[in-house]
Amino acid sequence: MLYHIEILSFGDDLDAEILEAINILNAVQSDFEFALPPERLRSFGYNFVREEYVTTELWEQLEAYRKAARGPRPYLIAVVAQKLRSHRYKNLFGSRRAAGGFAAITLRDWHLYADFHRSFLCYYFIRYALSFVSPSIKAHVETLDCLFDFKGNKHDLEKSLSSGRICQQHTQELNEALNPETKKSVREMVSIMKAQHATSTQTLPAKTLKKATQIGIIAIRPDEFSAVLEHFPERRSAEGRNRFYEHARIPVRDGAEIGVAITKSFEQGQVAAQAAANDMIRELAPQWILLVGIAGGIPNAEYSLGDVVLSSRVHDFSVSAALEGGKLEHQQQGGPAHIEVEKLLAYLPAKEHLFKTWNSAQSLGMERPVETIPEEPDDRYYGDEKWKSSVHNSIEANFAGRAAHRPPRYVVSPVMTANTLVKDTELARQWGQSARHASAVEMELGGIYVAARHDGGGSTRVLAIRGLSDIVGYKRRPEWTAFACKSAASLAYALIAAGLIK
Repeated sequence: MLYHIEILSFGDDLDAEILEAINILNAVQSDFEFALPPERLRSFGYNFVREEYVTTELWEQLEAYRKAARGPRPYLIAVVAQKLRSHRYKNLFGSRRAAGGFAAITLRDWHLYADFHRSFLCYYFIRYALSFVSPSIKAHVETLDCLFDFKGNKHDLEKSLSSGRICQQHTQELNEALNPETKKSVREMVSIMKAQHATSTQTLPAKTLKKATQIGIIAIRPDEFSAVLEHFPERRSAEGRNRFYEHARIPVRDGAEIGVAITKSFEQGQVAAQAAANDMIRELAPQWILLVGIAGGIPNAEYSLGDVVLSSRVHDFSVSAALEGGKLEHQQQGGPAHIEVEKLLAYLPAKEHLFKTWNSAQSLGMERPVETIPEEPDDRYYGDEKWKSSVHNSIEANFAGRAAHRPPRYVVSPVMTANTLVKDTELARQWGQSARHASAVEMELGGIYVAARHDGGGSTRVLAIRGLSDIVGYKRRPEWTAFACKSAASLAYALIAAGLIK
């Protein structure tokens, strides 16, 4: 049997918080369907503003909503953000009029008694769903560490949230009202509610995070993945159909919280990266996907090893033709970034004060390596004389004199991509003729663009954040790989924490 329970915001738009809890509970069972009102009715309660809400007034409002909405709406829950009272009790977490199919919950001061608003709302949605199923069920006045404790001492809520226990008396009452399938659904809901607790080590089903993930990060290599994880130490594991995710919740500058899911592609190349992005979009639906890791740089005096390229456009050279005599011709594909990505990148210089410490040694976790510059190109340089001279000028401009100890910088630039590890200067030159302003070359961005366009319906924003571990035409030292991984990860975290990617 399906119990449809509609949940309305009153006085404030609390739909985002409600939706997170709804998605968590709906993802693990199918007997209870929690839902927001239809779009046309969603604002019904927004204008019913009170400094303090009385339950009888809310019952009247819910009855009015039921009549206005029409259709079968047997169970309704009101959620408010202010003090909630009844004629008998002055300060309630929630209340119910189960016989009428009504309940009310307040989010006021939830943080004093619960780790997250998600677990708090899940707890009360479950509790009142069971009250609807069994209207005669009553709360304990005494504390028995039961879902149905009255909680005269409000801190008793912490015990129920972490245990999810239902006492023997109420278990027996519910057994008379629930069939075996619905009992299983209740167990699944209680289990996922407990899994939201900060101390839980349970691996979450990825589908429960769908409305709680705004940003996805994809890394390709193990060192890239490790560098990203170092910047998101407080996280939970989640399991999807084809891959695992690490999920973190980042408090941002404006006081909001952003959900970030991190995963690793199984291997290099566009096909594997596209598969990772496809899975992430289908399971978590992030608004942004960040491709964070390393790339090879095209020699330029404005940037060099360890600096970070933010992709404003992708030039995809994956399609090629093999001609007689060994000659290759490449068809350029790709395109511009999503308009929201362009808007962010154009505005970044005005917001640098919000993430100015991203390139400090403390944020990076290591000092920038130093390069020695010969008077003329030596055996570290390769390519024809013109290319080697360009590389030498680039290294000199970024590592001679005062520049030797400068922190890494970021540049906004087009990026070239293909299923090819480019260390050949002639190939880089050929591609550069049709991608004159590109600063970096890498192997995965084209695949993620395709996934975002098709599975993301064109609404998913894609941004590559690539630290330069190589310069095409230069044999660099191995430590640049680790540094470039760290510089890309540090900038990605800083942009998220500053609230700029949202």
